[in-house]
Amino acid sequence: MRRLLIGLTALFAMGLMVMPIEAGWLCAPRPIVEVPMQLEYRTITKYRTEYRTQFKDVQRTVKRQVPETVLQEVKETVKVPFWREETRQKTVMVPVTKMVTRTREVPKTEWVQQQREKTVMVPETQIVEKQRKVLVPEVREEQRERVVSIPETKFEQRDRKVTTVRQVPEVHKQQVMTAARIAVPMCDPCTGLSTLVCQIVPQLKEISVTTMRPVAEQHVEKVTVAVPSVRQEKQTVTVKVPTVREEVRSEKVPVQTMRAVKQAYSVSVPVTHKEVVSEQVPVQEMQSQVVSYKVRVQDFRSEIRTKQVPVTVNREVTEVVTERVPYTVPVQVAYQERICVPVPRVCP
Repeated sequence: MRRLLIGLTALFAMGLMVMPIEAGWLCAPRPIVEVPMQLEYRTITKYRTEYRTQFKDVQRTVKRQVPETVLQEVKETVKVPFWREETRQKTVMVPVTKMVTRTREVPKTEWVQQQREKTVMVPETQIVEKQRKVLVPEVREEQRERVVSIPETKFEQRDRKVTTVRQVPEVHKQQVMTAARIAVPMCDPCTGLSTLVCQIVPQLKEISVTTMRPVAEQHVEKVTVAVPSVRQEKQTVTVKVPTVREEVRSEKVPVQTMRAVKQAYSVSVPVTHKEVVSEQVPVQEMQSQVVSYKVRVQDFRSEIRTKQVPVTVNREVTEVVTERVPYTVPVQVAYQERICVPVPRVCP
């Protein structure tokens, strides 16, 4: 809508500009000449208001409750235990022993000799002739052939490489510390004149030193080598072969048998009979008896004690606190907008 109003206003202003300006235009109106217009896009800068939040430090007075621990005296009633002796009585069963005559039957055992018979197996040995088969070992000779490996040695000519070491003289440079005489200027303490004095100083000198360097050389020489070998050969040998043959032999063997024989023997046999016996027996009875005894009894007595108890009390403290408070600030922000503007067209 804003763009439309701006376009109509500009169009109306251009129409007024093209009208002929004369002294009597109110009396006789002239015809309006239409000017060709064209639309043109332009970028304009506008401003809008934005609200931004900022912070500022503000000091405030704050009242705060601070806990404090204070010792306070408190009275309390305490039960204190103590021991006291008390005499008590109780009825006790006391054992009493007395002798009583009693009669009882006692089994009595006596040993009596008796004659008895028993059958005993008596061993007897008899010589009996028996025959049995026996394996008798024998040895017989047989002719057998076998292959025997016979070692042989052959001599062969072979080549081998031999390394020998030969000493080769070699000359190289070496630095040696020597003593050299040089003239040094010196002031005479008596005359004060400078004179030259010969002084021995160490000096490095290069000399040629001949050393022997070992050089390894290889050459081929022929040697005679004994080569072992094996030759196969057949031989006929006589071998003893063990064999076994059966043979029947007779021999006398002792055979043991058992024979029954009756024997008489004496045996002690226990015989038991009962007898009546009178005896004094201790009998224990329980009688009641009153006994006095002392007992420690625990009792409590009341005592008032004073003790200090930590009590927490809140104390009011005033503090000045700095806080960050937000506030809103209006800010003009520029932005660009593209609008359509009518512009008169220039005719060629």
